[in-house]
Amino acid sequence: MTALLALLEKYWKPLAITLLVAFLIWRSYSAGYDSADAAWKLQWAQRDLSDSTAALHRDVSERAEEQRRQNAVNEEQNRADEELAKVQADADAARRVGNGLQQQLASIQAKYGRSETSRLSALAEASAAKAETARVLAELLGQSDKRAGIYAKEADERYAAGSSCEQIYDRVTKK
Repeated sequence: MTALLALLEKYWKPLAITLLVAFLIWRSYSAGYDSADAAWKLQWAQRDLSDSTAALHRDVSERAEEQRRQNAVNEEQNRADEELAKVQADADAARRVGNGLQQQLASIQAKYGRSETSRLSALAEASAAKAETARVLAELLGQSDKRAGIYAKEADERYAAGSSCEQIYDRVTKK
């Protein structure tokens, strides 16, 4: 122990200087490391801020685009509903006209069916055949008119739906 104290007494100045230099080197390294770490943290924070700002702007623009598309769909749906209402009104008007035609055909059928002269002679038999033919043709015309109304209504509805779908696609995909 005394030898250690003697050695310490003899070399205390160079040992103190060496420890001081070592401390200063360690401190300068630590300060440089802390400075570089702070610089990188600042850069990462700036990058994170720019990323979150870009994401926010992208979200806002995507929401605006989605709202534009939804508004286009809603407008087209309203237009299609109006067109379908017109088609329904046209179908109702055609049905009323068809019903009137059916009533007229029924009255013609009744007129030819009640004819007294058809029972009296051969000429009346020819007239009865004509009346039966007229009745069959009138019934066929009435049925074909009903079918034509059904097919026309279906075609109009399909046309309106297809047109609406095409308009929605065009308006939604338009940038």
